[in-house]
Amino acid sequence: MRTKRKPNVLRGKSHRRLYSLLSFAFFFFITQAAIAQTRLVTGTVIGAEDNIPLIGVNIQIKGTSTGTVTDIDGKYQISAGDNDVLSFSYTGYRPVEETVGGRSVIDVTLSTDSQVLDEVVVIGYGTAERKEITNSVVSVDADEFNKGNVNDPAQLLQGKVAGLSIARPGGDPNAGFNIRLRGLSTFGANSQPLIVIDGVVGGSLQLIDPNDIESIEVLKDGSAAAIYGTRGASGVIIVTTKKASLQQKGNIDFNTYVAVEDVAKFVENSTPAQYREAGGVDNGSETNWLDMLTRTGVSQVYNLSAYNNFGNGDYRVSLNYRDVQGVALKSGFNQINGRLNLNQRVLNDKLKLSVNLGITRRQAQFTPYESMRFAIIADPTAPVYNNNDPAQGYWEPNTPEYHNPYAISQEVTDDGKFNTLLGSARLDYELVSGLNIAAFYSNQQESDLRSQYFSSKTRFTSASGQKGRANKFAEQRKNELFEVTTTLKRALGNLNINAVAGYSWQEFNFENFNAFNTNFITDDLLYNALELGLGTATGSDANSGMNSQKEEARLISFFGRVLLNFNDSYFLSMALRREGSSKFGVNNRWGNFYSLSGGVDLVQAAGVPMNVLKLRVGYGVTGNLPNQNYEYLTRLSRGSRIFFNNQRYLQGVNFASNPNPDLKWEQKAETNIGLDYGFANNRITGAIDYYVRNTTDVLQSVSVPVPPNFYSSTLLNIGELKSNGFEFSFNWAAVQKPSFSYNTGIVFSTFNTDLVQLDGERDQIFLGNLGPPGLNGINVIRVAEGQPIGDIMAPIFEGLDDQGRRIITDQNGDGTISQEADAVVVGNGLPDFEMSWNNSITIGDFDLSAVIRGAFGHSLVNINRAYYESPAASNNYNPVRTKYYLPELTEGESWNSYYVEKADFVKLDNITLGYTPNLPGTALRNLRLYISAQNLFVITDYTGVDPEVHYSYGSVLAPGVDDRNSYFRTKTVTFGLNVGF
Repeated sequence: MRTKRKPNVLRGKSHRRLYSLLSFAFFFFITQAAIAQTRLVTGTVIGAEDNIPLIGVNIQIKGTSTGTVTDIDGKYQISAGDNDVLSFSYTGYRPVEETVGGRSVIDVTLSTDSQVLDEVVVIGYGTAERKEITNSVVSVDADEFNKGNVNDPAQLLQGKVAGLSIARPGGDPNAGFNIRLRGLSTFGANSQPLIVIDGVVGGSLQLIDPNDIESIEVLKDGSAAAIYGTRGASGVIIVTTKKASLQQKGNIDFNTYVAVEDVAKFVENSTPAQYREAGGVDNGSETNWLDMLTRTGVSQVYNLSAYNNFGNGDYRVSLNYRDVQGVALKSGFNQINGRLNLNQRVLNDKLKLSVNLGITRRQAQFTPYESMRFAIIADPTAPVYNNNDPAQGYWEPNTPEYHNPYAISQEVTDDGKFNTLLGSARLDYELVSGLNIAAFYSNQQESDLRSQYFSSKTRFTSASGQKGRANKFAEQRKNELFEVTTTLKRALGNLNINAVAGYSWQEFNFENFNAFNTNFITDDLLYNALELGLGTATGSDANSGMNSQKEEARLISFFGRVLLNFNDSYFLSMALRREGSSKFGVNNRWGNFYSLSGGVDLVQAAGVPMNVLKLRVGYGVTGNLPNQNYEYLTRLSRGSRIFFNNQRYLQGVNFASNPNPDLKWEQKAETNIGLDYGFANNRITGAIDYYVRNTTDVLQSVSVPVPPNFYSSTLLNIGELKSNGFEFSFNWAAVQKPSFSYNTGIVFSTFNTDLVQLDGERDQIFLGNLGPPGLNGINVIRVAEGQPIGDIMAPIFEGLDDQGRRIITDQNGDGTISQEADAVVVGNGLPDFEMSWNNSITIGDFDLSAVIRGAFGHSLVNINRAYYESPAASNNYNPVRTKYYLPELTEGESWNSYYVEKADFVKLDNITLGYTPNLPGTALRNLRLYISAQNLFVITDYTGVDPEVHYSYGSVLAPGVDDRNSYFRTKTVTFGLNVGF
């Protein structure tokens, strides 16, 4: 009998009904839009430097494909409505926009733009013109973001910035992305870049909807990030949200899409016929367990925003709704997000008030990853229910190796509620021309509630002797920030000064509560009545418990930065931050972080015949904080309960840390040499960077004897890392014509990290435990002084002997095969280099863009193969059956080089086809229809689910070990609509 899953009919109908109603309403509004008056607009376009007419200037009605070009005399004519905006663009010149506004003649003067050097870049605590930047800073604007089914702001940057690695193995919509900038800079503190959102340092990306983001700046090197002190060691990502301006009146944007998602890759296993042939017990059914756990995920997204101005003020308000359905049953979330950005100017524009408000509410369902692991190895001839009858309960295998995967999926309830609220206000006053003082305050509050129930109906719960288990976990976090800054921008002859000085106070509050109980008389109440569990009566910590904690941390800083620009040719930047943290020991509360960088524009200074050629050199010192609070103190934790006097249980208390008054920050010193280039009228642009960095005083938990110490380990500043890398970006505007354009670009990066010092006592450790049962205790990742991070160690597999036994190389010739003594380096879990290829084509009203991304040189331990590929274990589980399957093998699971695979890959991350019809003279500013696809194909030799870099148990020191509990890799097709009124 073949078992089939039932679709969620009601949910599908409600999705279709909601989307149909909204789509009809907006299309009806579009069709009823009034047609405005059109007129013939003529004019001449000249260059500002010589007043000579410009030939072939592209003039386009903004938001449409309607356009024309200037003739040999620089003249043009075009039909446009009064409310239309004409965009004038010409390679090597700054673009200009003009609103028609009833005019019939519009003459335009374009200024040269040698590097688009006047572009304003957000660099932290202020802005600077691109030409003044002497650090490694990359800007990505909204029109360059990845399109399609984007639910996390990190996805917008994937494949866009050299040296920035963004990956999420598998397709779990509730999983976050691993973000690494220039590889690894720490292994004892935060390894992800600092996030700054509209000035809020340490902001949450989950707070903002991707539709609300205007631009993102990435501060890559130490000289750029030093202004952020103790949190700049892993780089900085600055997010700027969309705002209105005094020139925008009454605009409304509506964006929506429907995404259809399916599984792209399962772990390959045996069919029922192959399972029987290998000797597996035939239970009389045919069940595709992987199919039972999955569905076609249908997601819907709606975004409505409005922006306008009033007097000397402007605002933008947005509302976003996301209903995201994962491909695994009971996985996904729905989220509503609102945002308001308000600006008001008074006192002749000398005083400006800016207010930002954001709120996010997310409700999520999580699926247990164990069900996916067990679905790979579950008996394909077994039924879902005993005797195929749900009334008789779930079928369970006669082995402890696994449990019924469908039962786990259905009988484990895991819900989450997440709320975030952010409010910020900035008051900026111009004291005199070029001198401003500003005060900034923000308060970000987050609350999480995670509720879980493990039903007694599945052996997954009852195998531990528990009849139901309920968990409740609540957490609240607050990030409060107050800053005062003074900014000076002055020109003294040929010298331009851009300086900022400030004071920052920031406090973090954190508290949580966790409780669980077991052995419930009914499963019907789920996690809503913990007090009814009988686990408390046993006195066992395994059957019931609760804990809570409250912590706070504070940062106080004084900082300053000076940018000097001499004659637009020579540039110098200096920054200093003195910062104190409550996380440091009493002997090291304050640290100094600084940078010095310079640049020379060789076009201006030496007359090099190019549009752009700027040399940059920078040196910066940044820091990193301990992950936990109070690590410098003696802390206590909950211990075991003791049965006292045969009457009651008493709670025991243990030591949780040793005091360390000398605890301080990690320190990273980085040197960066870069070259910005542009030629062929800036049709070809890019940058080249090489960096070397050394991280000292790396935080390490070091084993110590007890006594004299209270606890078995102490957090010390003792490790050291050394890294280097090369980055290259290349952009080519190959064709630029009104009816056809083609742009292409490549980003390429390498990085290498070596361990210089571990902990002062050991010169190497081994991580990456393969886990229970048969391979537990085998650690496959070596971390050794003088060696690169990520080395995978294994005995060498040579083949099989005549009896189907493995032949392993005896490396040391002692006549005995040992997992430790005979292991050698067989791969590395980090890529040698990463690259991406971005393309965009416009043909008339149609546009096509694609992002192809790849990583090369890394390997992965295919842990599913190591455990489950042996045909000798068919009586216990269904063997994994990849191209490496050895039917002659007669031994069970074992660890050796045969299970280490090359994981090089090339992915089509995103491809989008759009249509922007010509709608002259209507009330619509723009209308765009598009179809987008993500992860349509992956080219790789890796036989696991996803060849992206994996980290064993999340440890940055143990890359290269795949996980048996992995969410399926997915592919998505998206249908979208953008409308502007």
